[in-house]
Amino acid sequence: MAYAVPRAAAEGKTVDFSLTTNATLLTEEMVDWFNTHRFALTVSMDGPKALYDRNRKTVGGKGTYDIVERKVRMLLARYTARPVGVRVTLTRGMTDVIAIHDHLKNDLGFAEVGFGPATSGPIAVFNLDDGALKRVFEDMKTLGRQYTEDACRGENVGFSNMHQLLTDIAQGTKKAVPCGAGLGMLAVDKHGDLHLCHRFVGSDEPTYGNVETGIDVPRLADFIETAQDRSAFGCKTCHIRSICAGGCYHESYARQGDAFAPVYHYCDLMRDWVDFGVEAYVRIMQANPDFFCSQLEPRMAKPGPARPAATQETAL
Repeated sequence: MAYAVPRAAAEGKTVDFSLTTNATLLTEEMVDWFNTHRFALTVSMDGPKALYDRNRKTVGGKGTYDIVERKVRMLLARYTARPVGVRVTLTRGMTDVIAIHDHLKNDLGFAEVGFGPATSGPIAVFNLDDGALKRVFEDMKTLGRQYTEDACRGENVGFSNMHQLLTDIAQGTKKAVPCGAGLGMLAVDKHGDLHLCHRFVGSDEPTYGNVETGIDVPRLADFIETAQDRSAFGCKTCHIRSICAGGCYHESYARQGDAFAPVYHYCDLMRDWVDFGVEAYVRIMQANPDFFCSQLEPRMAKPGPARPAATQETAL
């Protein structure tokens, strides 16, 4: 950061910082430093103690919820620069969306809760199968209905996935590519090599330069140009193509071995989710159009919680 801020100013640019953390090593001094420099902070946390301690263990096998809860309460009491969001990874057996949201939002006090289902991670035992994924989407719609009812009354339940979906609809989003990978974002591995995003680090996919030699612009441009052409896959006739744009590159790579293929295992669910969002948008517009001005527009215009890094984050 000490390097980036003056370098950006010299180039006539602005630079912003975000951090996702499991919170275990946070100290008051760190939180105060993040506060001074207005970091967008997101905590990675998977719900109440009984769920959280199943997967989040120390090397000795003990659950870490009690440690993280103390750190989170300290963080939320101390951090004032921006709203703090929480990112939930839904894994096999850890899919109670309603209870998880209630605990993280209402018991701990996070500003927003966002969910990302794991379906193509390297450890298969954690991945959701198609049945579990469908149940997750149904639970998300249940929470989305609560979000809609509360929005009609001018209240905000802090459900990041609905925030993002309604923002895309309200702004008339028309995406040529599914996300910022290779455009606004690259990931750096321990050797300094550049990847499309953090999920491709360690994969067999090509890299796009190095921090020492710079970005391989021709190779990266070729990837982005190819990614925009989904005509071979049927996306051209899909009614949510402007919001989805084919879906997460890494999901396609992990599931089908082709980063350019659509995320077929998500297609029907995503169409249903976007249709659900359109219905919610219409209801809120009819009952309380001020909700978009008071809740969504400030979120679009001002720094807020980091977006949930959902597995299919183009429309989730």
